[in-house]
Amino acid sequence: MARRSDHSREELSELVIQAAAAIAAAEGWQAVTMRAIAGRIGYDPGSIYNAVGDLDAVLLRVNAATLEALAAQLEAVLRRFGPEADITARALAIADGYMQFVAKNRRLWASVLERVPAADAAVPDWYAAPRTRLIETVSAAIAPLYPNAKARRRAVVALWAALQGVAALATGGNLAFAAGEIDARDIARSIVQRYLTGSETAPKN
Repeated sequence: MARRSDHSREELSELVIQAAAAIAAAEGWQAVTMRAIAGRIGYDPGSIYNAVGDLDAVLLRVNAATLEALAAQLEAVLRRFGPEADITARALAIADGYMQFVAKNRRLWASVLERVPAADAAVPDWYAAPRTRLIETVSAAIAPLYPNAKARRRAVVALWAALQGVAALATGGNLAFAAGEIDARDIARSIVQRYLTGSETAPKN
């Protein structure tokens, strides 16, 4: 494949990330290779490496973009609520938004979960930022229920782990084994409601 120079390094980097994300969304992150990306954008693998880095770097960029998209979606969900809105109602809306996003972007979300940075690797700021943004969005929504920062962070992690379990079962096709006809969204809402209030009574707003 001939070497091209039609784009700046920044433009090429964006093309690479878009192509890699498209492949991951359609076929899974395992199908993302330098050769597959090169075939989509018409640049040789060497140019891709020079613009973005190796395959790990490319997938990390894809995952960062996925986290940014989820954060933006959850923030948009919360903007529908006024300052006096019921805290549990906001948390339930976050759960709905999360479940919808994972269902729509199943393979991209699998990449986020399965292609995590190595424990001893330095996490780039551009990857840490959207991850922090997500945590802070949920944390702020439930803050009045958890004045203690450590307890609040624990609640955020606990809820995420529980919802991810439901989402993984739902997108993997195994939820019906235990849930039967019960909808994954209803299960997610039940978890949030019971965790935050100790009951499953639906909020009034």
